[in-house]
Amino acid sequence: MINRAELFIIMFRAEIENSLEDIRVLVELYEKRFRGEEITSYVYNENEVFLAQEIGGLKGLLVFLDSLDPAKFSKAEDIADEIDTMIKKRVEDYEDPEAIYAIVSRKIKKILTYLNLRD
Repeated sequence: MINRAELFIIMFRAEIENSLEDIRVLVELYEKRFRGEEITSYVYNENEVFLAQEIGGLKGLLVFLDSLDPAKFSKAEDIADEIDTMIKKRVEDYEDPEAIYAIVSRKIKKILTYLNLRD
């Protein structure tokens, strides 16, 4: 049977992959608006750089998830704390956009709430 830490990782991965898709949709939208001359090249380039940083940060998080062994965690909250600590450090060390932490934090809370409802 799957433990709560494993379930947390599965759900968290799905949420992060969904966020990546949302960002890719925004990239396409900004590109369309730029080609339609609705936004300037300056706005387009700023948005493109910011979204690329978000994508990079979230992809890095997926790599980190692959390195986690859920068997080492007794509770979903423990693995959530590990991810939260890592993402805070990454935002500080690599100057990733703070939006990454906001996205991750919301996903962690959402999943923990769902898992706690199942008890």
